[in-house]
Amino acid sequence: MEENRHQEIIRRSHERSGELGIDKNQAYPLLMLDQDRLKNLISGRKKLLDIAAPHINDLMEILGENHGFIALLTDDKGIIFHLVGDKDAIEDAKAYKMVEGASMNESSVGTNAMGTAILERKPVQVTAEEHFVTSFQRWTCSAAPFFDPAGRLIGILNLSAKKEKTHPHTLGLVSAAAKAIEESIRNQIVTEDLYEARQFAFSIMNQLSYGLIAINKKDEIQWVNDTACRSLNIRRTEFLTLDITTLIPSYRKIKSSVLNGHYLLDEEMRINYPEVHEKYLCNAFSMRSEAGANMGITLTFRPLSRMVNLFNKFTAKFNHYSFRDIITQSRIMQKSIEYAQTVAKSPSTILITGESGTGKEVFAQAIHNQSERSAGPFVAINCGAISSTLIESELFGYEEGAFTGARKGGMPGKFELAAKGTLFLDEIGEMPPDMQVKLLRSLQEKQITRLGGSETISVNVRIIAATNKDLKHEISEGRFREDLYYRISVIPIHLPALRERPEDVSLLFRHFLESKAAMLNKPIPEINDDLRLWIQEHNWPGNVRELENMAEKIVLLNGFVEPDVPLSEKANHREAENSHQVKFEAKTLEEHEKQCIAETLIECEGNISKTASILGIGRNTLYQKIRKYDLKH
Repeated sequence: MEENRHQEIIRRSHERSGELGIDKNQAYPLLMLDQDRLKNLISGRKKLLDIAAPHINDLMEILGENHGFIALLTDDKGIIFHLVGDKDAIEDAKAYKMVEGASMNESSVGTNAMGTAILERKPVQVTAEEHFVTSFQRWTCSAAPFFDPAGRLIGILNLSAKKEKTHPHTLGLVSAAAKAIEESIRNQIVTEDLYEARQFAFSIMNQLSYGLIAINKKDEIQWVNDTACRSLNIRRTEFLTLDITTLIPSYRKIKSSVLNGHYLLDEEMRINYPEVHEKYLCNAFSMRSEAGANMGITLTFRPLSRMVNLFNKFTAKFNHYSFRDIITQSRIMQKSIEYAQTVAKSPSTILITGESGTGKEVFAQAIHNQSERSAGPFVAINCGAISSTLIESELFGYEEGAFTGARKGGMPGKFELAAKGTLFLDEIGEMPPDMQVKLLRSLQEKQITRLGGSETISVNVRIIAATNKDLKHEISEGRFREDLYYRISVIPIHLPALRERPEDVSLLFRHFLESKAAMLNKPIPEINDDLRLWIQEHNWPGNVRELENMAEKIVLLNGFVEPDVPLSEKANHREAENSHQVKFEAKTLEEHEKQCIAETLIECEGNISKTASILGIGRNTLYQKIRKYDLKH
């Protein structure tokens, strides 16, 4: 059966050789590489040769001394790039140009073991007259192909000797050696893939923004990434010698928790190493084998300050107001802005007062963004929106276990989050009395202590407080501490109510209409005269916030809005409008101006500065017009 298979292979090869027009009497291979191409071929196959050489040497040792064989390696095209063996046999092969660079495929020399093995993809032995070309019939050649793990042909291993040395075992030796080369190639690829995967993993871990420590079951540090080394300013070789239980005092607690099936996520920890005073957020996980056995613990850590900076980075976009964003043409409001701009760069504490909705937080943000701390965070807390039991933990933070429901690992408070920036205490008049005492102490000492903790933490923040209450009245009623009042009101700023700056109503309303229309992707609606008159004359107890909400409502309802006011107020608007129409009398512009100045002087009781401010003109201009119209003041 095997003989029949062999004869069939030789028959097919001879047919192919005949179809190719190979000359049986040719002396040499038809194709031969020049020196440059041969040099490139050998260079490109160096890795393959390094793998195959030990197996070829083993093969030569099996054949023994004076074996009379030569071993050849070809590439997948049948070109010889390596040749070793018996000296006399090599010289004999050279006479027929069977040397490095010669092409032994069937198109070059017809039927031969190397070329036929390439086409058949099987081990082949070709002896004597089985060769198509007469000059090669003096040889017996045994060749076996070898493949990569994907099944692609890599090359051919061939043993050649005089035809008298024909033996079926020779093909078996070659086949075994080719399989060994194939296995070594596979192992080499696996090794390279594993190495590449390892380097890839190491590269990823070394680029992580947090430190990583791998600890084995014996509590020995097995590996650390570059970030961990940089964080502690220590070389990796030294890091690997450290005692993890000394380096991280809480490690045994961390390990116990992890081995009991829990994982730690962003818990605070300390690292005991010289010159390291930072707090860290720690994550810890169990490393498990495929069978589920514990292999050790992976511990990651990052400075707590980085978490604070990250918090500030993503909250900063909501703290973007500047003085340029405050819309006004009112002189009284402009004076508040000018004063706030003057004091913004000072480190002093500021108290902003004004009714709800007048824009106290907008002012606070604008002050922060023009201060020396503008690069730092702006952190706001509404003292009236947090229960008295929680406000202390919100401001000062807490340690793990400080109270029922406290987050594992603790939590920094607003004072810590606002480090090197501004802490805005909104509605400070609502702060409970006992909390006022703790706040005052923190402001005086510039230090805080977390709830449930004992460590004193220095804080570097600028305080801006705000309230809609009369704090002096609150002091007289015993609801606000006088010493805290004077501590926070070093620089007081009062914001006028919207009714005190009526000239801003139309300006603000138009701005809100435009912004709400853009936000809701709707056109700016037409406003009827009744609604426009009501908007201008409404008292606006909710101030700018109420006006903004009304603008949004008008845009949503396409202008069809009935003002939510008592009928009596609507009647007054109608009456005022009708009265205005009945009493209308044609006058020149000068007559109107004279009347306006005279009425304003009377209203301001002759105060020139106040009258000029209301009219929006300078004092000198006002004096000129008083003389022009012969007015009394």
